[in-house]
Amino acid sequence: MDERNREYYYIEGNAARKLNTVPVREEQPERKKERKVNQRIQKNANRAKAFDLGYTIALMTATAILFVSCISMLTLKANVTEQRRQISMLESNLNALTDSNNETSKRLESSVDLTKIYDVATNDLGMVYPGNGQVLSYEASNPDYVKQFKDVPTE
Repeated sequence: MDERNREYYYIEGNAARKLNTVPVREEQPERKKERKVNQRIQKNANRAKAFDLGYTIALMTATAILFVSCISMLTLKANVTEQRRQISMLESNLNALTDSNNETSKRLESSVDLTKIYDVATNDLGMVYPGNGQVLSYEASNPDYVKQFKDVPTE
């Protein structure tokens, strides 16, 4: 090997690196802490310090109101969701009962033969339609339901 290539592989003398060395830290002289403060700046700083307590109380109050509002909104939302679920369930029950009622009504109507009832009433029992003077009309207090306790007056 020639001399030039040897430099890259081997270093002689005091040019070799020192291992695990820590640089020495130079200490800087302390700065003066006393500054001449403008009177207006000092007054504003004192005002800002006095404002901190009131501002903190107002901020805490606003945060508490916001928190309570959020909780109440979530509670109301949960109630509305539960009521919608109950309404849906009741509507499905109503539809099922309506279908069942219609089926039962049709079954009962189909089981009754009105012509047979008319034949038995007119032929076997001797019933006839009433004449013009036999029908009496009167006003009832409840037109949906009538309960007779005594004979209907003739006049």
